[in-house]
Amino acid sequence: MSEQREIETKYEVGADTEVPPLAAVSGVDRTSTDAVFHLTAVYYDTEALDLSANRITLRRRTGGKDDGWHLKLPDGADRREVTAELGDDDTVPAELAERVRAIVRGRELAPIAIVENQRHTTYLHAVDGELLGEFVDDHVHSISLLPDGVEKAWREWEFEVPDTALGRKAAILVDKALRAAGGGQPDAASKLARAIDSEPARNAPPLPKKASHATAGQLLVAALSAYRDKMVREDPRVRARGADSVHQMRVATRQLRSVLTEFSGFFSGPSRAALSSELKLLASVLGGVRDAEVLAARFEDFDAEGELGGAAAALAERQRAAEARGWGRVTAALDSDRYFLLLDAIDAFIADPPLRDRADQPAVKSLAPLLDKRIRSFGKQSSALLSDAACTDDDVHAIRKHAKRLRYASAVVDPVVRGDLKAEVKALSRVQTRLGEFQDATIARDAIAGLAAETTDPVVAFRLGRLDAIEERRAADARETLPRLLHALR
Repeated sequence: MSEQREIETKYEVGADTEVPPLAAVSGVDRTSTDAVFHLTAVYYDTEALDLSANRITLRRRTGGKDDGWHLKLPDGADRREVTAELGDDDTVPAELAERVRAIVRGRELAPIAIVENQRHTTYLHAVDGELLGEFVDDHVHSISLLPDGVEKAWREWEFEVPDTALGRKAAILVDKALRAAGGGQPDAASKLARAIDSEPARNAPPLPKKASHATAGQLLVAALSAYRDKMVREDPRVRARGADSVHQMRVATRQLRSVLTEFSGFFSGPSRAALSSELKLLASVLGGVRDAEVLAARFEDFDAEGELGGAAAALAERQRAAEARGWGRVTAALDSDRYFLLLDAIDAFIADPPLRDRADQPAVKSLAPLLDKRIRSFGKQSSALLSDAACTDDDVHAIRKHAKRLRYASAVVDPVVRGDLKAEVKALSRVQTRLGEFQDATIARDAIAGLAAETTDPVVAFRLGRLDAIEERRAADARETLPRLLHALR
């Protein structure tokens, strides 16, 4: 399997439109051509066209130099193409199916269109021979396999460049030449969309041109949509165990929960609470990996210093083992029907949000004052709790969770945050950071205590004691500064 970023521009052209002299474009030293290829691509999607609705295409193509399976995923304004070998049959390769499981959710992938293409290719080269881009002149014939589908024929141009500064510059210059020659805006975003006469799209919640003019409901639903998209986007990275993927997915679940909990008064019915509960469970499963990952890295840093012998290494090894076990639970969770039902439920909630009448109020007059009130209340309550001699580490952890929810909530309200509230949000961020430092040191001490209870080696026990003293100091330092930071919220 291979993967690359694809930067291409498409153009609609008439049957008799002549290709301009691309060698005359500034920066192009020469061009070369390839054999004419007769390509046949079979496109796959679900019955509801879930892939197309998410700007994803999946095809099995033969007849060219890149025979194989091609999965194209959105990557900002561009796309990322993932390829796999043809295989012996038309079964979608498992490595590609994994990339779209959060979109497909167990539904069958089946052929929806056949696109045949006579392709004429021209390569553009710089003076040093570097490839600037690839121009293709496509003569296309398609057959839609959807109910009442039709056959079509058309011609289009494409210009694809490498993801380099030189490539992007070439794209701008060649674009001018192709448009001057008659290349126009394509009728559809892709050959598939044109073949099936459809460009389904996930309905994005509308926002005013100025987000500061949005209603409370508009901002809340837009935030839910953005966090849902982030969660789904991280899904294939988590399945591939990509760096930082499980952390980002857990953040997305917490961001979703923050909207549903901190602004619960803007929603009606039982679905909000049910979603929040399921998201909390998923975040907990993801947390098993993330927490062990963070602790392992923390102890590995200690061991790198060399002054604490094998004690820190032993702690890190235990956390890596816990991380591996956690990955097993994450994999099981993401392959479960429960997870796919959760994704369906989130989609349904966003598509038809159960908003109360108060959600029609301007966000600047509803969400912003509410956030201000919540932050000030948090500051007072937390200060009082920390000043109580009976305040435990668990109490501080509860304060941290509350601060994190408020920080996520403040991101939702950011378009309407002004003046004193903006300063409060910045102060809250500093509080959350310090609480995070306290929590990291505290759970590190718990892990140290767990190993100390099992070891019989006095040297290891001594070194564990030194590690504990370091983490105890870190926790104390973080906690001592909290009252001053919290005072800025009152």
